[in-house]
Amino acid sequence: MCLKQYCAITAAILCLLLSASASAASSATTYTMTAAEMAALDSRLTLLSQQTKSTRQALAESQAALSKSKTELSKLKTESIKLQIELQAQSSLLESANKSLQASAREEKRIKRQRLLWQIIAGSVAVVLVKEKL
Repeated sequence: MCLKQYCAITAAILCLLLSASASAASSATTYTMTAAEMAALDSRLTLLSQQTKSTRQALAESQAALSKSKTELSKLKTESIKLQIELQAQSSLLESANKSLQASAREEKRIKRQRLLWQIIAGSVAVVLVKEKL
């Protein structure tokens, strides 16, 4: 395609676009607004602006409360983990003390049996000695 043809096509497209925009502009209608309509729109706009402002303020307060709650939740989770660790440690200590107590009870029973056995032996020896003297 040569330069002359390109220029001719471009010029034709521009003419079509200009005539289309000119006809669109001439068919545009204007709307006149009464003072009452303007006041109603202005009132509605003011109301919407106030509602938007209060909604944004409520949103900011809610976000602050959410942030505070998240911080508190994080602290409580940390405290819960610490308490669980402490509980496990105390449980281990309690289990160890229980085992030690059971071992002490077994040792006490063994000592009582041994003492009883020695008492029986001593009593038997005493009886034998008394019988020999008679």
